[in-house]
Amino acid sequence: MSTIEIKEHLHEYIDQADERMLKLLYAMAQADMEEKEYELSEAHIKILDERIASHKADPEAGSSWEEVKSRIKGATI
Repeated sequence: MSTIEIKEHLHEYIDQADERMLKLLYAMAQADMEEKEYELSEAHIKILDERIASHKADPEAGSSWEEVKSRIKGATI
């Protein structure tokens, strides 16, 4: 079945669907749109991969969450 045929069948189905099915279809469409909004670019993926590799190479480097919170609370603006 072609994309056009699928769209036509879906339009026909939506026109006859009950409220429960319409809500389900709408939720699926919303979830799909939200998912696309959060896709990472290749540059971001590269940065994350580098940071993961750095952490795996030296897991003790960096600061604990408690140390970070302490520095933030002690910072002056």
